[in-house]
Amino acid sequence: MSDFGGLPLSDAAEVGLSAERLDRISRQMDASVAAQEVPGVATVVARGGQVVHTHVAGQLDMDRPAELGMDSLFRMYSQSKPVTSVVIMTLFEEGVLFLDDPITKWLPEFENRRVVAYPQADERVKGMPLEMGSTVAANRDVTIFDLMTMTSGMPGMSRTPSAYWHQYHPAMDGAGFLPGDEKINDPSRSYEEMVLALADVPLHAQPGAVWNYGSDFDVLSLLLERATGQALDDLFQERVLGPLGMQDTDFYCAAEKRDRLVTDHTWDEEGKLAVRDRPETAEKAAGSNRKLMSGNGLFGGLLSTPRDYARFAQMLLNGGELDGTRILGRKTVELMTTNHIGERNIDLGTGPGYGFGLGYAVRKAIGGSFTPGSSGTFGWGGAAGTYFFVDPDEDLWGMFFTHVFGYQFLPTADLATRFEKMTYEALV
Repeated sequence: MSDFGGLPLSDAAEVGLSAERLDRISRQMDASVAAQEVPGVATVVARGGQVVHTHVAGQLDMDRPAELGMDSLFRMYSQSKPVTSVVIMTLFEEGVLFLDDPITKWLPEFENRRVVAYPQADERVKGMPLEMGSTVAANRDVTIFDLMTMTSGMPGMSRTPSAYWHQYHPAMDGAGFLPGDEKINDPSRSYEEMVLALADVPLHAQPGAVWNYGSDFDVLSLLLERATGQALDDLFQERVLGPLGMQDTDFYCAAEKRDRLVTDHTWDEEGKLAVRDRPETAEKAAGSNRKLMSGNGLFGGLLSTPRDYARFAQMLLNGGELDGTRILGRKTVELMTTNHIGERNIDLGTGPGYGFGLGYAVRKAIGGSFTPGSSGTFGWGGAAGTYFFVDPDEDLWGMFFTHVFGYQFLPTADLATRFEKMTYEALV
């Protein structure tokens, strides 16, 4: 039997999907590549452990003839977080760490946190200046749970006040994420120095109070290295990538695989595609010894292929096991993929009705949603336009891959949403 990444291929009808409707995905992706909306795209759908749709179109580089493939290496950026979460939870199962542990157990640099203090309405006096630099003591330590649910109050571009950007800048300079930063993945500091610079910035909210997309998983990355005494790449290989047979997934690209590494694209001022970072100049393929490895997604995060990431998605859908290899217990996966932020909603292009688990967006309800789906569906995406979702109710997962940095922030760039919508519309 033929397979995809070691997972069996099947006819769509055998697992309750319409092949004709899945073909709509392929036609949409082909049209978008032809219209130069994306340089290339790959999509995969599986149900019941059977891969029923695979499609790839376009090029590794918009200006070069090499075709994109299912073995092409994509920069996963923030879609590294789900893998980081699994690594953390393997240590949780072994009792190395617990979710309510204070992070200062391994990162004493983050002791005695301060929190930005905003004057309340009943504290304002006419003529009194607004004290932008005022802070109060944190009411408790930041925990691993706070970081994994992104409720720690750690600095982030959307919430850190401008008065503190001179302190926040060293934590991000050279990562290519700050506005005006032209040093793409070329920081002047080590990764550890960048993470520890966050300790100089006050929290934007009390620990546990506010969900915000920030630097939480960078702090977790350094915590992992200190808690285990291992480098991040070795830890990932030992606990997830190696056991799952994800042979092409790593933080750096080996020389013999360089012809499979995609070019990182972006949008120009007119909203057209432009080259951002090519393999021959990329930190990911430079073979440097800087070890810029971020489980949060800085510097591109993990590199992976659709074939490899399919194995990771299927492991999660299986409740922590694949091909006889158990990575996590079933109830641990359930804990990770449960909404932990209550009635609060995240707002990162997911649409209404999404909460957050331990490294995953979690769909809370269908009511009020703009697209079909199921409550309990979980997943995450990356800054270059990659995205995956896992639906336990329908025994279904889907993956969308492209390579345009900031893809989801162009208002008309909605291929990932179209892909998920058309996947659900193919269920019969």
